[in-house]
Amino acid sequence: MSTAADGAQGAGPALPRQIRLLSPLADRTGEERVLRVTAFGFMPASVVFGVLALPDLHAQMGDYPLWWVLAVVTGVLVAPVVMGLLAFAVPLRALSVLASVSAATALLAQVTLPIANDGTLVPDAGAPWIDDFVSLGAIVSVLAVRPVWTALIAFSTSCLTVVDRWAVTPGHDLLPGVQNGLYVFLFCITFIALGVMTFHGVRAADLAEAAALEAAANAAADAAREREQGRINALVHDRVLATLLAAARPVPGSEALRRADAARALDGLRALLSDSEDLGGDLDGEAFAWSLQATTTELAPEAVFGYEVHSDLRIQPAAVEALTAAAEEALRNSVLHASAANRTVHVHVGEDGAQVDVLDDGVGFDPSRVPPTRLGISESIRGRMEALPGGSAVVVSTPGIGTRVQLRFRPDGDR
Repeated sequence: MSTAADGAQGAGPALPRQIRLLSPLADRTGEERVLRVTAFGFMPASVVFGVLALPDLHAQMGDYPLWWVLAVVTGVLVAPVVMGLLAFAVPLRALSVLASVSAATALLAQVTLPIANDGTLVPDAGAPWIDDFVSLGAIVSVLAVRPVWTALIAFSTSCLTVVDRWAVTPGHDLLPGVQNGLYVFLFCITFIALGVMTFHGVRAADLAEAAALEAAANAAADAAREREQGRINALVHDRVLATLLAAARPVPGSEALRRADAARALDGLRALLSDSEDLGGDLDGEAFAWSLQATTTELAPEAVFGYEVHSDLRIQPAAVEALTAAAEEALRNSVLHASAANRTVHVHVGEDGAQVDVLDDGVGFDPSRVPPTRLGISESIRGRMEALPGGSAVVVSTPGIGTRVQLRFRPDGDR
């Protein structure tokens, strides 16, 4: 069909490299693949029809001009063979042109047969030799024109079969021609319907696949936007708002902390604006623990720090950044809201992942009463860890008893 041939543009889903090397249909739409395979299938069909027509062609060749015979054979039988040979090498438009040539030649052959015949009638119960393969031209038209025109070509072929049979058979009996015409029409329409429905089905599948890919791309873009928004929210809260809050409500002896917070806030904003945040490389358990110990010493020098390393697990940069930033936020909250409390930070690295616990015995709070608009827990701790594959955060606190923040990372993706 012309619409199918013209519309089968673009590339289908990427195939594995081994298949791409072996298959001439790789990276094509489903509709184009079916069109090309169908075009290839007409080559053996044309050869079979030609072989079956040889006896009648040999018997009746002297009844028609040689040039006319050669033109009919070339247009109806040779064109589909060429189309099959080039099915995977030329544009679909070229295949459509070859199919059009075959269909048009078949119709012209039927129209001109009574004129080209020298008056010799075929033997009793016989038929013109082109009746053995003329239906092929009608079926091939499925690659060249719209379905309604293909059906009209099939109907025209069957009607012309009746006329040709009547014109060149003894007695000019109409009934054998009608029977032959019905056979040709039913034969053609069966294969035409199969081709049309197949093309329609793969076209619908291509459209559904394109819609699914677009939806997946939009969903991925939305998720990336949400992650970036969460990262910005966490950065603004951790670095900027926390620094301003510490400056507005100074705690005695926290001047160094405020200066460090201000420096980190400026560094974070520069990295955000330049989009050049360097997360470094993987860290083993001890290196991660020492890194977190340095952060703890800087934020809460009086805190008790401990760690256990029971495996050679290497922690990815994204996990190191998330665990460290969430632990920083937990420590900062503890310093600001439970300044006189005893604080403990403990790191555990095992085969199943890494865990950081931040505890204090301060005033505590009721987690259920913290509004979601407060970014410290929702974004800087829970949100940051939940955005990390395999990350999780649990905040447990009771008024008058204290607070425990448990941060976990599992490299297998489990939470």
